[in-house]
Amino acid sequence: MRETVLITGANRGLGLALANKFGGEDWQVLAGARADHGGLADLVKRFPHVSVVSLDVTDVDSVRNAARQVSERATGLDILINNAAIFPEEGTPPLAKLDLSDMHLQRTMDVNVLGPLRVTQQFLPLLERGQRKLILNVSSEAGSIADCRRKSQYAYCMSKAALNMQSRILQNDLGRKGFKVLAVHPGWMQTDMGGPDATVPPDVSAAGIFRLAMRHWDPSDEIYWDYRGNSLRW
Repeated sequence: MRETVLITGANRGLGLALANKFGGEDWQVLAGARADHGGLADLVKRFPHVSVVSLDVTDVDSVRNAARQVSERATGLDILINNAAIFPEEGTPPLAKLDLSDMHLQRTMDVNVLGPLRVTQQFLPLLERGQRKLILNVSSEAGSIADCRRKSQYAYCMSKAALNMQSRILQNDLGRKGFKVLAVHPGWMQTDMGGPDATVPPDVSAAGIFRLAMRHWDPSDEIYWDYRGNSLRW
């Protein structure tokens, strides 16, 4: 019997690479996406056990409907990968030149922080019926306070630090039920978000994240890792 993974933001970048990796490993993949881009359509053609789930992480009704759809296709969910995220800053403007009236900070928090929380909440009953009970939040080294080196990028960095705190709280809460929560830095990826100077191909990051997901985890294990399996400092 195939194990089942739900991946949000699966229509491009890392999400698409993760869907491809899990699909190639014969998992039942539920690819959550607001829009079905060409790459995801091709993936569905290649792997009959990959299917698209309409999912907007900023809309609780959309998330609730997606959970209902998934419950009709699967008896449980083994892994949830909260991947959907945005990087809204144009360049790296200093605070004095940052437009705080354009709602980019609120939008980033809504997608990158509240989005994973909405998805985890609505899919928790399915995860409780799964075998692995793994919640993997795609975070970033940008969320580390101990190793912060930036002088700008407020919205993105603050959102990933908040996602890290969310991951810690979820582990505190759900560990007693056998859950494991991970916050994973995927590397500086060669995607639209990563930009032209990025160094890590999405498929390399996806392969590393897959290896992390396949580990036998104990609830007491560390939470914050990079895709290569190195623990990070909060």
